[in-house]
Amino acid sequence: MGRLDGKVALITGAGSGMGRLATQMFVGEGARVVAADVNDRAVHETVAGLQGQAVAVVGDVTHDADVAVFVETAVGRFGKLDVLYNNAGIFDEADESVLTTTDAIWDRTMAINVKGLAFCCKHGIPELIKAGGGSVINIAS
Repeated sequence: MGRLDGKVALITGAGSGMGRLATQMFVGEGARVVAADVNDRAVHETVAGLQGQAVAVVGDVTHDADVAVFVETAVGRFGKLDVLYNNAGIFDEADESVLTTTDAIWDRTMAINVKGLAFCCKHGIPELIKAGGGSVINIAS
């Protein structure tokens, strides 16, 4: 029995890096996972081989309707949501200095890193409450 037996998690940014690793670790501990990412191929690679304990969902955290689908998938497929793991984020496009970062890069970075997290909380927290409580994990690096 794992520490997360019976739990359902939504993990954003699951197509690579920490999100992919979190998906694998959560499943390894007994959770069922909705793995969400904007990269179709990458998120399907993440869930491959996880014996149906994880499902891939493609969408963009900066689109409110996409995030609603992420949460609806968790509840529809697994019956509830216990863990919201907000991992989607970028910084690789930003210049090293705020003095030279363009408006377009700044706006995109804030949309993914802040607006995306807000949409995930907006849709996910009501389901955590319905499930009797849960965890919101916000990742920053």
